[in-house]
Amino acid sequence: MQFLSDPLFKHSFFKDVVRIDYDTDTMPMLINDYGYSYLMFCYGDFIALDHQCNNVDVPKCLIKGTGDYFNITAHEGNTWITFELPNHVLYNITGIPGMDSRNKLYDLSDYVCNDVCKELYEELKDVKDVHELALITDRYLGSFYSAWGKPLTSTPIVDFIYEKKGLIRLADLLKQVSFSERTLERLFKKEVGSTPYRFICLVRFNYVIREVEHNQDIQISTLVARYNYFDHSHFEKDFKKFLGQSVTNYKNVYNPLLTQALSRKFIKDQ
Repeated sequence: MQFLSDPLFKHSFFKDVVRIDYDTDTMPMLINDYGYSYLMFCYGDFIALDHQCNNVDVPKCLIKGTGDYFNITAHEGNTWITFELPNHVLYNITGIPGMDSRNKLYDLSDYVCNDVCKELYEELKDVKDVHELALITDRYLGSFYSAWGKPLTSTPIVDFIYEKKGLIRLADLLKQVSFSERTLERLFKKEVGSTPYRFICLVRFNYVIREVEHNQDIQISTLVARYNYFDHSHFEKDFKKFLGQSVTNYKNVYNPLLTQALSRKFIKDQ
């Protein structure tokens, strides 16, 4: 599996661009949620299973938002190209409440002219440089960026949670905003696709697993203290919630797709 990215990548709209080329058939590989939205171009037949082991159709050109972990099986010669976007972009594109979009893959051609999607899909197919991938996509979709990227009411709150690495209690977050807990929850369910509490936990967890991946020998007690978990049991519950497995199983099962993604995230955040 060839994982092409650039830790120094910068773009006015995309947070990151990654190309993955499969040189062998793979067993199912787990992908976790980072809390962003994604524009993806898939070449070849992928098999996707959601967190409940239900088959999910994979459009050639798709957009998705936050949700739960899922598994992807790929074959030799398959490729996917991923453009990472701010969380609120999916809602801006579809207008569909975030909670109704969880774990769904939307066909981009439902929101962009089908001919444009087809031409872009074909032009990206053999491009191996992430900067060129972004430039080509800009030519086809750049006119949409302003509307797609328009900040929502939840956007600065989401950004604040990321800035804090999820190390903030919901009670303390409520002190930073002018909403009641009930109003904030409705807002997040509509625009983000998660409750505020779950999103905080998700962001924190993603920093946890980056550390686990970076240092397999790190003690769980260290992570429990560093990331403000109540205890070991609380820590394990987050692993089960966001990855469907224990931390021990996670360490014992090699998943190059997840390893590469986490390594990239870890480097970019240094």
